Amino acid sequence: MAQRKAGRTVVAEPLTPTLLARLGALDSLPETPPDFDPARSWVNKYLIFTCHGYVESGNQGIGVLRLEREPEERGAGFLFRVRQRIVHDTGHVHEIEVLARCHADRLATPIEWRLLSRIEDPGGRELRGLQSEDRGSFDAGKIVVKRGSAERVRPWKGPLTSDWGLMEAVQRLDPGADNSGLFSLLQGFAVMRSGQEIVAVRQERVGEVVGGPLLRVTQIGRGVLPYDYWLLPGPRRLAILTTGARAYILDERADEAVNRRLRAIRARNRRRRHD
Repeated sequence: MAQRKAGRTVVAEPLTPTLLARLGALDSLPETPPDFDPARSWVNKYLIFTCHGYVESGNQGIGVLRLEREPEERGAGFLFRVRQRIVHDTGHVHEIEVLARCHADRLATPIEWRLLSRIEDPGGRELRGLQSEDRGSFDAGKIVVKRGSAERVRPWKGPLTSDWGLMEAVQRLDPGADNSGLFSLLQGFAVMRSGQEIVAVRQERVGEVVGGPLLRVTQIGRGVLPYDYWLLPGPRRLAILTTGARAYILDERADEAVNRRLRAIRARNRRRRHD
């Protein structure tokens, strides 16, 4: 429940679709294409939204996450492309691109991946010294990550996924099946979070957003805040992901909002330089 504090309303509850609508982050969701199938080819684009703790101010879209799934022509796996672009308050832009091969299993287990990370300064120039490229693989009980000539090998047993991969996998989740069981999460294909589990799968009515129920999947585990995945009914498409003060909101026009933010920050920086 929200609370008043010094003329402002404190957000004193977890982010939900209903609260996101109150914060102005969500008034509708894009229609799901009639041929959408979570087990086939698709593209989902999300606005990355942050809440700074008050209802009236400090809440904004700061980035875009684009996920693309393409089944492999041969075999039971799929290609997974991730592009995340975040605009910081200073005008710096951090962009991550991932190309991964994954199993089409319950957790979208990664097989191999290539991750590129780059940062632009407030003027739009790439900071070469901060660029990096990692190549990784998971097979035969070990995770291998290479950066240049350096190689890290980490023995690992048990189910494994990535945070972005789980956004794909929940769309193929069978609500009537046993979805319990611990797994590990390779966050950003970089940081290991063990002891994760899906603890609840239930229908919740969210009339303000879609006029009907959403399927809500909750994940908890070591080293992470709870994740709530909100999926549209019918052919399940991930509409919203909330965790802590951040939300990922399905939005085909997310790039426009984030580009407006970047232009405003750069204009503000120019004014400051001339003051």
